[in-house]
Amino acid sequence: MNKYIFIISLLILSATSIFAEQTFVFKSESKIYDVKVRVENCDEEEKTTICNSKAVFYLLKKNQTQVLQAIEMPETYLSISDNKQRKGDLTELYGEGHGGVYFLDYNFDGVEDLAVSNGNYLPYGGISNDVFLYSKANGKFVRNKALSELETEKMSVKVNKKLNIIETQTKSGCCWHEEAKYRFVKNRLLKFYVFTEDAMGDGKWMRLITERLVNGKWRTTTKRVLISKYYKE
Repeated sequence: MNKYIFIISLLILSATSIFAEQTFVFKSESKIYDVKVRVENCDEEEKTTICNSKAVFYLLKKNQTQVLQAIEMPETYLSISDNKQRKGDLTELYGEGHGGVYFLDYNFDGVEDLAVSNGNYLPYGGISNDVFLYSKANGKFVRNKALSELETEKMSVKVNKKLNIIETQTKSGCCWHEEAKYRFVKNRLLKFYVFTEDAMGDGKWMRLITERLVNGKWRTTTKRVLISKYYKE
């Protein structure tokens, strides 16, 4: 009996080690960089690998091995699809379908910035991110507090390259929705517009609240409409 218990224990330990610490390389997120991630505690969920633990993100020049910068995260959340290839002790990730690392020019300076997952703290359990802007002066990516808060609190963060603004959306249940717009002014993120749909009152009326920043001061207008009429328009 003890022999069988010992064998089962070995099998459990072996299975656990397979999905414990793993190393992935994101190959398709940038034309300039690869991102190698060493992460603990990964598990298989159907055809997806989910990693939810602390991790280290290593920035590498495309197809090179020298580490340019290491970013330690006390927590991350990676969602890895089947589009991957095992090479030795690491797994290379290609194409789309992988969540947790991406590049985007957040501050419209012509240089791509980096976002890495800090968990799944978005409303309704979405993947949240810390944002690191590339600093030409320092030659590395530096965490931006304001953008990281947006990417952790808002359901949607979009970079509008045409208007050079950032647009966010979030909601609470069926009856409260918010849209906001931001721009960079002297390297600082500035909110200048908010539109809110608030139907959390008696279920009959909705408040439409528009806030605009004009000459450094907020101007607010509120409109009260019937919910039934509003959704027909």
